Amino acid sequence: MAAVSSAITQSQEYISFRSTVPLKRVVVDSSDEKEWLIYDAGPRSVRCPLVCLPPASGTADVFFKQILTLSSLGYRVISVEYPVYWTYNEWTEGFRRLLDYLQLDEVLGDACISLKKMIMNNFTTEEVDGDIADSIDFMVERLESLGRSELASRLTLNCLDSYVEPQKLHGIPTTLIDVFDDCALSQPVKDELYKCYPNAKRAHLKKGGNFPYLCRSADVNLYLQIHLRQFMGKRFSAMDPKFMTEEDMMSCGLLPSAAPPSVVSSDEEDDE
Repeated sequence: MAAVSSAITQSQEYISFRSTVPLKRVVVDSSDEKEWLIYDAGPRSVRCPLVCLPPASGTADVFFKQILTLSSLGYRVISVEYPVYWTYNEWTEGFRRLLDYLQLDEVLGDACISLKKMIMNNFTTEEVDGDIADSIDFMVERLESLGRSELASRLTLNCLDSYVEPQKLHGIPTTLIDVFDDCALSQPVKDELYKCYPNAKRAHLKKGGNFPYLCRSADVNLYLQIHLRQFMGKRFSAMDPKFMTEEDMMSCGLLPSAAPPSVVSSDEEDDE
């Protein structure tokens, strides 16, 4: 008997995404078996898009809510699903070749999304609200769609010891999106992450579980827009300038701020 699809998979929003945003397969390695799966939405004129990397249990389509919303506002959003790699050096070299293939100048990414190390056994089994439960069901589906070698590769990369020299990242604007409820990241791990990004802005959600980009997508999308606003009108903007509103242009200095309305006193009115 066929398994029943999750509520998110059956939702009109997800169905619309799958029917309007094509899935691309890109090979950048010498082996034809290593395919990057890509969803690329928004203006192609943007050379510095927002790039989303799925967690160990996810696939490229887990960010469909960000792709649909932000691309409709003029942002270019690319969600990628990487092939089987066994070391960080292999992964970074493959990712670099992918960026060259896509002819991108720079990329913007969400640190919270790309740094979370999730394993399905860490998901909460306690009672949660409906949206969080739906997000877990959807991610279980995504996990089951991965092949054995893909899953083994992700878990291997997830468990490798590594160290990022945080001093090299201090000049990069960073926003960390975090949740206050239960998630796979322990508090000591979060504290260590905060130490690596002492100057990062923090965006907190009261609830969101392990997948806030699914169950609290409106809040996550808002935080992403706030983070991306600082690049508007500049070389590294993820938005096509044609989509900028008058308020956007004033906020980044492309238009002068509106002058306050002049006030005419009652005496002046009487003189007239």
